[in-house]
Amino acid sequence: MMFRRISAMLVVALLGISIIAACGGAPSESDVGETTAPEAAASGQEAPTDAPAAARDTDDTQGPQTASKLTIGIWNTAGNITTYTIGNSWNDWVLWLSFDKLVEPSPYVSEAEYWLAESIEQISDDGRTWEIKLRDGVTWHDGTPLTAEDVAFTFVYYREGPANRWTHHCSAVPRMEEVEVIDPLTVRVTSAKPMPNFDKVTAADLPIIQKAQWEDVEEPRQFTDIAIGTGPYRMVEYKADEFYRFEANENYFKGKPLVDELTLVMIKDPQTMFTALKSGEIDGAARSLPPELLAEWANDPDIKIMHAPTLWGVWLDVNLGREPFNLREMRQAVSVAVNPDPMLENIMLNEGQSGLQGWPHPDSQWTKPDLEQPYDQAKAIELLDELGYVDSDGDGLRDTPAGEPIDWNIKVASNQPLYIRAAEMIVKQLAEIGLQSHVETLDPAAFSSLWTSGDYDLRVMEITPHGIADQDMLIILYKGDNNRALEPDPEKDAIVARWFEAATVEARLEVSYELQELNNLYPNRRMLWYPDGIFAYRWQAYDNYQPSSGYGIYHKYSFLPNESRGLTVSNVEE
Repeated sequence: MMFRRISAMLVVALLGISIIAACGGAPSESDVGETTAPEAAASGQEAPTDAPAAARDTDDTQGPQTASKLTIGIWNTAGNITTYTIGNSWNDWVLWLSFDKLVEPSPYVSEAEYWLAESIEQISDDGRTWEIKLRDGVTWHDGTPLTAEDVAFTFVYYREGPANRWTHHCSAVPRMEEVEVIDPLTVRVTSAKPMPNFDKVTAADLPIIQKAQWEDVEEPRQFTDIAIGTGPYRMVEYKADEFYRFEANENYFKGKPLVDELTLVMIKDPQTMFTALKSGEIDGAARSLPPELLAEWANDPDIKIMHAPTLWGVWLDVNLGREPFNLREMRQAVSVAVNPDPMLENIMLNEGQSGLQGWPHPDSQWTKPDLEQPYDQAKAIELLDELGYVDSDGDGLRDTPAGEPIDWNIKVASNQPLYIRAAEMIVKQLAEIGLQSHVETLDPAAFSSLWTSGDYDLRVMEITPHGIADQDMLIILYKGDNNRALEPDPEKDAIVARWFEAATVEARLEVSYELQELNNLYPNRRMLWYPDGIFAYRWQAYDNYQPSSGYGIYHKYSFLPNESRGLTVSNVEE
């Protein structure tokens, strides 16, 4: 069965929205992101009080609570849905349609519930050994039972095989040294260092894969078969870069899903996606609605708008691997010279939170309360003067200590007009303290390649919940930064070493706070804003979406029977 194709008429309809984009409005999400590519949008803040009523989620008209078919627009570019081929954590929720974790929903919330696991217990005082008891009666999509062999295989395969978005949970943070099958439903895991967050982070983020399907797969990135999961939906058809089609798993242990069939249509251009939603060619758009469209769309009787926290962020990335940014005082100067508040106001129309709150995400359970990355232009000038970056030739612009002119590049993906505007504002703010810079736009693929090439001074990009709302990922990012940095940072190294030795959740969190403070004092990432998640859908097609922190409203929990949703949706304030 094929999905309804996005018609050529959309190209014509797109022109209207394109005019908005050219004037500064556009998508609040991108096609480039975290460690391999795309993402963007959300802190869960309520809309401003002068927003239209519908935009504040106050419309109490209720549509159908079940559906036979839904078509949802996504911007995913992968050719299949496995932990190795989806490749981009901005679309985690697509993977979770077919796969489950030991506990759900994510590492981003303070509470979760057992899912594939019946219990997870620490059985050693040093926090290194844990025992997992699985839920009895869970079956894979092919009808075979989930067993401890599958879980143990998953851990070892991720530890020994090629890296993917999730493998660090087994190979690095933490590093699983021993994985033992105790009985058909019990697994024991022992790590090299304490792993007090095992049940709160690792178990809440790690997808379990089937041993029978994967044990002979030596090149998982080349795998093209439809993956077998335990989740509420089975993928039954896909065409690379065009669509995925899922059917409900009638034997799902949490109950048959409320929507019988989901078709996810690839629409990479955000304007095209929202035009398709407006015209009724799709039923939902798994992108955050651009702020400048909010008022107009709130008055559409066929559209409902829901705010939901997706825990995204937008930041200015400073290249540790290039002079002069190897100097931490220079990174501090750049950070305090950039003022995010005008960007939040003028670009995001205040639909979000200011980057002055620092990194990680202010709504993450792992973030130090009252953390901040201040704006202090006078401090920036003082630091630059002390470093010897002064105007040596009288042209009004600072030069290097050797008297060379400065002209830093700020690179941005060409399909991200909001980020381009932010970069242009940064150019002006740096100019106010005598630093010359310029914006360079790259096509999305070239921009994504900067992760490995390091060919940039500064870049404006987005970061997913995995990067700014997961305590363990903070360490992974640091390790990656450390590998590309020109200068060692003994102070940060010492804090990280203590983090690895901390044997309790409380002790580890306390050390993490120290690392966050240091990262915000001498950052290589200056937070710009944390966008709200604003999602639009056609309520007469399906009206039973629920927000979940870190995922917005598009996730498997929105399609599960209401009585099975539990803590997966109750972690969001009404």
